[in-house]
Amino acid sequence: ITETSISVTNESQTFHWTGYGLKLHIPSASLPAGVGPSDIVIKASLTGRFQFPENTTLVSAIFWLQCPVRFTKPVTLEIQHCGKHSGPLSFIHAKHSQKDLPYQFKPLEGPRAVFSSDYRYGNVTL
Repeated sequence: ITETSISVTNESQTFHWTGYGLKLHIPSASLPAGVGPSDIVIKASLTGRFQFPENTTLVSAIFWLQCPVRFTKPVTLEIQHCGKHSGPLSFIHAKHSQKDLPYQFKPLEGPRAVFSSDYRYGNVTL
């Protein structure tokens, strides 16, 4: 596991974790009123005690985001995939606060999680 952190303000920000295939887009005025800068901790892993849905093949690192505040506007993650797939790609997720291991991953469905076949990044709106 490797990690980094960024300080989020109420200005529009884009963070690109070079080498790990993660981009984070935070729109302006995303922090709750009266909240100053907040640190987001981002962790990346390729291995761990994980349980995936059947027929799952990882095509990127697994990322954890820890933020002490809830954003008031949607934040977008772009995650680079490194696999050649003929079928559709999708996102899976697990709760970071899960107390029992292994982490139980489930499909993330709906319009907030999109992979485009002609783009190396998938988008997740949080």
